[in-house]
Amino acid sequence: MARRAIAAISCALAGAFLTASGRGGAQPATVVTAPSTSVSVDESTPPPPGKPSKTVAGWKGLWAELPKGSADLRIALAEIERAEAATRIAYGAVLPTITASASWNYSSRPQFVAGAVASGGILQAQLTASQVLVNLRAFHQIGTQKMLEEVTHLDVFEVRRRLGLGLARAAAAIAAAERLTEGNRTSLSLSLDRLLLTKKRLAAGVGDARDLVRAQQDVATARSVIAPADEGLLQAEEGLATLIGTPGSIGLGVDLEGLDREIRDFCGEAASTDKDRLDVTIAKKRIELAERNVDDITLKFVPTLTAQASAGMAGIAFSGPFTSVETITVVLSVPLFDGGVRYGEKRDRVALVEEARARAVQVQITSMVERAQARRALDVALAAQKSAKEARDLAAEADRLAQAAYAGGVGTNFDLIDAGRRLRESETQLVLRDLDVAKARLALPFVEGTCAGIAKKAGS
Repeated sequence: MARRAIAAISCALAGAFLTASGRGGAQPATVVTAPSTSVSVDESTPPPPGKPSKTVAGWKGLWAELPKGSADLRIALAEIERAEAATRIAYGAVLPTITASASWNYSSRPQFVAGAVASGGILQAQLTASQVLVNLRAFHQIGTQKMLEEVTHLDVFEVRRRLGLGLARAAAAIAAAERLTEGNRTSLSLSLDRLLLTKKRLAAGVGDARDLVRAQQDVATARSVIAPADEGLLQAEEGLATLIGTPGSIGLGVDLEGLDREIRDFCGEAASTDKDRLDVTIAKKRIELAERNVDDITLKFVPTLTAQASAGMAGIAFSGPFTSVETITVVLSVPLFDGGVRYGEKRDRVALVEEARARAVQVQITSMVERAQARRALDVALAAQKSAKEARDLAAEADRLAQAAYAGGVGTNFDLIDAGRRLRESETQLVLRDLDVAKARLALPFVEGTCAGIAKKAGS
């Protein structure tokens, strides 16, 4: 308010001074004139930025696109299939196996079969069943594979968390880029208005060619940022398409405020941040898996017990007689010495446990730092946004006063152009600060790992 009052008083004093000078018969200030410049500036209205290949209505539409093209999510889902297949294979090592076989053997010499000597073809058939009675390693492997299945399911949720974080940041960048392109065109329009005002003053005999050149420079400067900003918007849309796994570019049909509202609904109420984030939980599970793999090598030293039963018949092909044979075999296998392979494998698995523990510590520290930085980033972004908004409001008021004063014959063209430049810069800074706030706010539930929506299927 104080600045506005000072500006108003200055304008009033300047007007009074000009009025007094005119009435007192004093010679008016000499207007410096110069030959008109041959340099021109493009005063046309720029076309709007190009349309994206595809437009998504909002966050739900983005989330629904993930399973269609995201390579990371598809790989994570395929890993679940592999883990389930490995579990089925582990069960096969302890379940019974049944094998049937038949053979026909012809010899020109007589053969002994079915208690007699026969010549010609001999037909044999056999059915064999085998069952593991004691194999601690095989049963232990089943438990290990089930734990690996659990980890792969958690991996899917972790991939969704990371993709959600990337989607939120990319969507915020697109919304901010759209605002920036609109703001650049508005700034160009204001620069053209200032150029028109300058031309009117020159036509009335006030000012000189330098005022025109300054106004044209302001227009050229305002226009120079439009094409880069449009390209930045296109790159943001292409980045979002790449993240989803779709060729071309993807645009958003929602602004920053609407996007923030949709993500809050998607993530639900803020949950407790005391629990471990998904990547930390997975890292701890991998320690348990590594420890089980050490036990797996230890169980190689344990004997195994297997039973096998078979029934078969043999005789002259297609005529007989046939003789049946039944056998039952129980095999106890005691591993005594394998050249030291098991000892080497166990040392290797123990080292892998230490690696898993080190990675878990690193992931936990990273998670804690990212959470703290995400909370601070929001506070810092909000403070910077508040200051940028105040600066923009002051710049807008200064620009309005400069235009009013210049139109009334008070002030110089330099003041007018400088006020417009500062307004353009403050508008750009405000858009960037809004982007910082949006990124920090939208990313927070994903960084903290409290977003409940990642546990839902994409599109639900």
